[in-house]
Amino acid sequence: MSELFELDSSKKYDHQETRSLLADVRNFYQSKLKIIIPEWITPKASANQNENSSIAEIFYIEKAAEPIYAECNGYDDLNGILRLFEERLNELLDGLDHLLDNNSDMDDETRNSLESYADAIEKCGNVYGTQKRKRAAKFKELSTVNELREELQQLFSEMIARYIVVLFDALYERIHNGAGPIYALVVKEINTFLAANGVYTRMVSAGEKLDPEYMEPTPDSSENITEDFSKFDVIDEIRRYPYVFADDVKIADGLARIFRRKD
Repeated sequence: MSELFELDSSKKYDHQETRSLLADVRNFYQSKLKIIIPEWITPKASANQNENSSIAEIFYIEKAAEPIYAECNGYDDLNGILRLFEERLNELLDGLDHLLDNNSDMDDETRNSLESYADAIEKCGNVYGTQKRKRAAKFKELSTVNELREELQQLFSEMIARYIVVLFDALYERIHNGAGPIYALVVKEINTFLAANGVYTRMVSAGEKLDPEYMEPTPDSSENITEDFSKFDVIDEIRRYPYVFADDVKIADGLARIFRRKD
């Protein structure tokens, strides 16, 4: 008969050290192998606003690099920069493919969601290739560095806003509804791509007045009624941060549910 394992009551166990070790193992599997390891979290009560803020923070990107188009100092740099953006798109697509390949136990709904995100990135790459060819003649007509950078900025902004930032709305809903930790890893993959290209998110917090230059109210704000005049047009929940290049050229507005006054 095999012996049962028992904790030695005379030994002091460092639970914090154990938790730290488990966190390191978990980070290794998720970052290097793209495999989801569920985290054992002690349940604790928290306000909805705090939960929503915590979810929004997953999407936050610090300013880390100059915009990719800032590397253009003349026509000779053009092809290298265009190719670099394409390579980074392919790396992003590879990252999503690895998540799909290395997490075979995910349910059908999750797999379909991740495949749809990968399809959007692949479509972005295809459209980007078409746009590069269409703009080739125009690039040759541009005579200054500023003109070249502007044209590149418009091209990259269009790709990011139309095919990448829009994914965050669906990802926010998935994470908000507790659909699983793999969605946070998808956000991390996309954030890495954006940060490398000089994109960051402007910090916006619940409790602030909505800034219409960078934020739009969500449609359900019309149902978020308050009689407190001090809360009119104040952010109740952040759904999406504003996405901006490091030189403060806006790519996409943020979204927030705000308090509205009663009509």
